Amino acid sequence: MEKFIILKGGLTNQYLLPCPGGYLMVEAGDEKDFARFKGKLKKAGVDPREIRYLFLTHHHGDHAGFAARLREISQCRVIAHRDAAEPLKKGRNARVKGGGLTSRRAMLLAGIMIKLNLGLSLRFPPLELGENDILVQGDDNKLLRDLGVPGKVLHTPGHSPDSISLLLDDGSCFCGDAAMSSLQWLGLRYCCIYMSDVEENYRSWQKLITAGARTFYPAHGRPFKPEALKRNLNRFRQEDLVIPGRRRV
Repeated sequence: MEKFIILKGGLTNQYLLPCPGGYLMVEAGDEKDFARFKGKLKKAGVDPREIRYLFLTHHHGDHAGFAARLREISQCRVIAHRDAAEPLKKGRNARVKGGGLTSRRAMLLAGIMIKLNLGLSLRFPPLELGENDILVQGDDNKLLRDLGVPGKVLHTPGHSPDSISLLLDDGSCFCGDAAMSSLQWLGLRYCCIYMSDVEENYRSWQKLITAGARTFYPAHGRPFKPEALKRNLNRFRQEDLVIPGRRRV
């Protein structure tokens, strides 16, 4: 497969994977980063109309924030988990009972970022999916191949119930927020700041490693190898999560 293009800038990375007639793009960042994204796209020599598909690893605002605006200029088809459809339509991060932050430092940082509008908005321009878009229900080894992309979709919940990852046959894994390499000074140990289910997330890590992931390309941070996840498996438990308003005993 031809080498993919990495667009860095803002809070969230975008990845452009070649497909017949153009590109499949992984992630749309925060709404306020749209102008910067278009500039980087132009610098890479890619016309927005070449983006044929937009793969959303999940519905959160820092991943789907400018998805609606991108579709207006590209007419791309959106690929997402079926559980993402409703929160995308509402333009709001879904609340998950029992979810929480991985540390008190993470909770403090998240609060500051939300308050100062630094790319962690809980609301974003709504995106209503139509019959031309593609909703997956779980693992899918056929969908991407039918689109001319040699890889498969894996359901990787834990950060959010609708989280999905894209694993190419060469081992390149676009994991969204299933794992991240940035902000490790918060003690995240490659987990994301927010988790809906820690144990489920670790099962997703193991699933990706077993499926053949050789290099992880996260939405936040630099690429890393599976050994980083193996070293940090099961470091947190669900009861370790920090839930705002809940007092520790």
